[in-house]
Amino acid sequence: MGGASKKPISTVEKRMKKMAEEQQKKQQKRAPTKTGKELTSKNVIVDNETLKKVQEELKKEIIVTPYTLSSKLNVTISVAKKILEELERQGVVKIGTKDRRTVVYVAAS
Repeated sequence: MGGASKKPISTVEKRMKKMAEEQQKKQQKRAPTKTGKELTSKNVIVDNETLKKVQEELKKEIIVTPYTLSSKLNVTISVAKKILEELERQGVVKIGTKDRRTVVYVAAS
């Protein structure tokens, strides 16, 4: 007897149009990829002004964590971690306690 009825042409056209718009949106989202200049390097270079600011903050604070340093200097936590690691190598700070996630630094003096 009768089979399933076909969809009207207008419905098919609407569906095709919607799919085409979704594909264009996906392509627009993918467009701003990072090029060589935009990629961040893993080596963090800290200027002397920033190191002086960090040392001034160490004088004010008893303990310093990467989070407190990043919030005061307006840098990312990863940059703050690398700054504190460098200061530890220089002997300016010592590790107070070390947890699985967080390291608490104390002034070496």
